[in-house]
Order: sequence, then C-alpha cells, then structure tokens
Amino acid sequence: MNQETEQIGYYGQAWMSFMEENYAKLAAQLQKCGTYEEVARSVDRSACDYCDLLRKQYAQQNPPPDDPEAYRTWKYTRDYYINSTVMRERVLIAVTRV
Repeated sequence: MNQETEQIGYYGQAWMSFMEENYAKLAAQLQKCGTYEEVARSVDRSACDYCDLLRKQYAQQNPPPDDPEAYRTWKYTRDYYINSTVMRERVLIAVTRV
C-alpha cells in the first residue's frame, strides 16, 4: 500500500485533532504544503512502534498473572500506561516533519 492510500490510524488522527485544536495555523500551513497527512501517518507509525516496544518492556518488568481476574486488572493497567505514555511522548506534540 503506498503512502497516499494508506489510512491514517488512531494515533495519527489524534495528532491531527491535537494540531487543529492547539496549533491551527501550523496545521493549516502543513495542509497547504501538502505534508499534513504524511506527517500524520508518520506520527501514527512512530506511535504504534512505540506501543509495541512499551508492551514488551511492560511484560518483562511486570509479568502477567495467571489468575483471570488479576490478569484483567493487569491488562487494564498495562493498556492505560501504554496509551497515556504514547499520547504524551509521541502524539500530543507539535511534530512538523516526517
């Protein structure tokens, strides 16, 4: 799939919303230059790669429990930690280039 037809994922869309709400002029400039969606795809890929890394690190540092109820709590905590870290460190920033 080439970059122009590649869908913009969850994190890329979140970045676009963040940029439009907080950096409207910069977002408009990126749109005018034709790089806005390309940067959004790049942010999405970077965020997804970071998710994978954090998921591995979390499992190594906090092995999942065997008990089903404890596992649900562990998974909820892991997902919350990963999503909030990715949003803070990869998505909610004013990225302007690939």
